[in-house]
Amino acid sequence: MKIKKFTIFIFFITAVALAEGAVVLYDVLHPNKDLFEIDSQEFEVPVRKVEVQPFLFETHEAKRVEYILDNVAAEISNNLMKKIYTSGPSSAVKTSNLEKSDSKAADAVVPQKISSDTSALKVPDGSALIAVVIDDVGLSEPFVKDMEKLSKPLTASFLPYGASNQKQAERLKAAGHEVMLHVPMMPHVPADLAPVTLSPEMPKDEVQKDFEAMLDRFGNVGMVGINNHMGSLFTERAKSMGYVMEILKKRGMFFLDSKTSGKSVGKSVSAEYGVPYIDRDVFLDNENKYDYVMGQLKQTEKIAAKHGYAVAIGHPHSQTLRALQDWLQVIETRGFKLVHLSELVKKINKN
Repeated sequence: MKIKKFTIFIFFITAVALAEGAVVLYDVLHPNKDLFEIDSQEFEVPVRKVEVQPFLFETHEAKRVEYILDNVAAEISNNLMKKIYTSGPSSAVKTSNLEKSDSKAADAVVPQKISSDTSALKVPDGSALIAVVIDDVGLSEPFVKDMEKLSKPLTASFLPYGASNQKQAERLKAAGHEVMLHVPMMPHVPADLAPVTLSPEMPKDEVQKDFEAMLDRFGNVGMVGINNHMGSLFTERAKSMGYVMEILKKRGMFFLDSKTSGKSVGKSVSAEYGVPYIDRDVFLDNENKYDYVMGQLKQTEKIAAKHGYAVAIGHPHSQTLRALQDWLQVIETRGFKLVHLSELVKKINKN
């Protein structure tokens, strides 16, 4: 009896061992790959369009910031120079040494007066007319305030956007300047110039609707004409320019060709539609440097002396303003006459 029980026990243990061995052997021969894989599931996430705001210095706001910073730097420099000149006899040596060691640095602080230039060009009184146009107006409130203070007649060309540019245009008119519209037009390299940019890809009704909306933003301010902001591509397309000329003709306005392209058809299309036309002779401030701007103003004088008139375009840059402040003090003492652009337009379109 005892032997029988022991035999059954051995048989049971052997059976269990064989079963376990069979399972192990099966696992070795048929491994389950899923045991070491992390369970996964796919989800469709809706795409969200995120618009990243451009970096500060990629926007027109940069001009205002640059202008303010330049003014702050100039103010600090002027205050330092005043202190040197007014701090007593002991400072005389320091001032003299400063002028000898770095005359350019001194020039950068103390505005130059071109009236002392014995080689300055002179013409018979009133025989040479000059119109100075300031583009891109409307984004820099400090510049508008400074421009208000300039007593000589200038022409301000306003961009068609900006929260307060209508009031700024009214103020500059009240200060004796005239105002016109600086119209964003597509260049050869596609660019996001403004909330609305006129493009040759637009149909006639869209170009004219957008253009009139730009003009209407200024209400009854009295815009006398327009010029192109960029527009190297647009001003080469006679068909698109014709759409603009129709509106100018209807409103009795002129076209100043900024000449951003040597292939501009502005003159011929203006003539076709009977719109008064004039073009730019000199850009004043491709470099925001006092000496450079002053040199460009002298170039403007030479053109005016030779042809009887000249048109110069500048921008709301700190050194442009500084050079103009000095130049305006003396230009008419040498026979030149500064006029609004509309006066030149009337003069040359009569001939």
